[in-house]
Amino acid sequence: MKNQKAQSAMEYLMTYGWAILIIAIVLAALFSLGIFSSSSFTGTTCIASSGFLCSSPVWTSGTLHVTLGQSTGTSWTGVSFFFVPSGVADPTTAAQVTSANYVIASLSPSTTDLSSGQTVSADFTLNGTSQPTGADFSTAPGTSASGTIWVVYNTPSASGLLSQIATTTLKES
Repeated sequence: MKNQKAQSAMEYLMTYGWAILIIAIVLAALFSLGIFSSSSFTGTTCIASSGFLCSSPVWTSGTLHVTLGQSTGTSWTGVSFFFVPSGVADPTTAAQVTSANYVIASLSPSTTDLSSGQTVSADFTLNGTSQPTGADFSTAPGTSASGTIWVVYNTPSASGLLSQIATTTLKES
């Protein structure tokens, strides 16, 4: 009778032991493949400040494509959007915004005026010779980066205004 209890206990331990071993091997394989890495869950995002729009961000082949707009109630002229990569100093005046310092966007439709409620598609080329000093962008799939999008604009009452409109997290796809 005692032998049967010991045999039953051994069978119980062996059955569940093998199941636990298999689960441990699967978890180890998933961990080594990077499935549990937080960077694998991060996508390309664009979080706009109040009064601004930043939507549909896509980062492919080193170019960030995004829809930008404003709803401040004022029409803008002389609009220029630019990208400031993390690690590069933010501008303090509109005069600092040059293609040598920051990544200037090309807009579609090509315009320098933006009415309240209007949107434009912006393309920021984040690779090649257009990288500002201190920026290091790779175009390898899965590469991550971050930064902010700014705008320089004029209103009927002021010129050379500078505003940060969005914060971005990028993942090359």
